[in-house]
Amino acid sequence: MRPIPSALLALAVIPGLLAATGARRKWDYAPYCALRIVPAEKGAPANGQPLRIDPAVLAQVLGGVQCLDDRKRAPLFAPAEAAALATPLAEALALAGPGEDLELHSTWKRAAGWLHGSTAVTARLFARDGRLNLIVHDARLDYHLELNLENRMPQFVYGSRTRAGAEKLDAPGAESPRTDWLILALAAPPPAPAVAPAAPSPAPVAVAPVAVAAPVAVAAPAPAPVAPAPANPARSREDRLRELKRLREQDLITEGEYTRQKQEILKELAGG
Repeated sequence: MRPIPSALLALAVIPGLLAATGARRKWDYAPYCALRIVPAEKGAPANGQPLRIDPAVLAQVLGGVQCLDDRKRAPLFAPAEAAALATPLAEALALAGPGEDLELHSTWKRAAGWLHGSTAVTARLFARDGRLNLIVHDARLDYHLELNLENRMPQFVYGSRTRAGAEKLDAPGAESPRTDWLILALAAPPPAPAVAPAAPSPAPVAVAPVAVAAPVAVAAPAPAPVAPAPANPARSREDRLRELKRLREQDLITEGEYTRQKQEILKELAGG
């Protein structure tokens, strides 16, 4: 019995190993949409794969990529397109090795109206340093005429590290080695540093109240007695006569009392 050549043995064993380990190489996740693991470009440095990343993070990152389309900025991927691509992309990044890239063509209807047909995005993707590299060759490839006339898929070009493409890309916070190449952060931005709470003010120190002596009331010096002005006897007698007359006119005294007291006052005045 002739021995089986090692090359043929390898060809027979490797598919079995891939099937046994479930190592998937291609994802046809929507009509005319495919993602596959391929050998990395010749001479490319090692990639940072396998890499596990949440599909929700990938959907958000892909949804933020924009391209310059007809002199206007537009999302590279439609929202539903980014969501559909996120899960197969997460699986491919987790299965790919350091010497492998991902090739993508994603066909989607990105503009409303029956006049606008589906177009394709073709791109090369790989992870390095925990970030996603996206190199786009075509942002809006319309190949349906060729497909309908010849009934075959076109020969897609997926972007290259060494050959610059014509597309212009942008994304928030992304690095851009070239206009067609973005390096997208996959980790959430670090939270803002927590502001340390202000140190509590020291408790006030109780200070015993200091007894303050009540002010001593000092008696003001009594004013010097003012000597009464010397009475004017003559004026006093005149007043008495007037008062006596008033009493008589009001019948408060009798005529005899009036006469008697008047004579006494006149005597005093004459003896004055």
